[in-house]
Amino acid sequence: MNVTQQSKQNVDSVLERLKADYGSVDIVEKTWERTEADYERIRDQFERGALGGAGVWLTNDTGEVLLVRNEGDKGWSDPGGKREPGESYEVAARRELEEETNVTCQLTGLCEVHIIENVHAERDAPSIFEPIVIFHGCHETGDPRPREGEIAEVGWFAEPPEAVLYEEVTTRPYPATV
Repeated sequence: MNVTQQSKQNVDSVLERLKADYGSVDIVEKTWERTEADYERIRDQFERGALGGAGVWLTNDTGEVLLVRNEGDKGWSDPGGKREPGESYEVAARRELEEETNVTCQLTGLCEVHIIENVHAERDAPSIFEPIVIFHGCHETGDPRPREGEIAEVGWFAEPPEAVLYEEVTTRPYPATV
């Protein structure tokens, strides 16, 4: 079995587990073109069993959503990042949230799963598929502050900001405006 087949099989296993735990799963499919260095990093993560990521669509008591703007990016997104080897997506989501924003949360459900097809931008290479699992969560503790050297800004939003890192940040519900 090649890396494309193996990575697809891994994604299918993750989806089966999430469906068993949460019921239905909203899937967003995307293709990301990768440079040589990024492609090799992703291939290495796949081989170490650490491919994939997780994030949290976090709300507070007033219905605002916590978003971050990474250093070097103009757009805002939900806090999240890569999974460590052997780490569950739930643990990765909570860890990344706390590392990036200084807040903790209770996960309350599954928001959506992005299935990313990583393709090499410069040469013919097998696609590598990975899931990015976004959970719904509610704020528990901590005052938001950005992680130095990684996150430029953290903020609560009652409606989508003008600049976002990806489309779903504008199309998900902002409970404060409902």
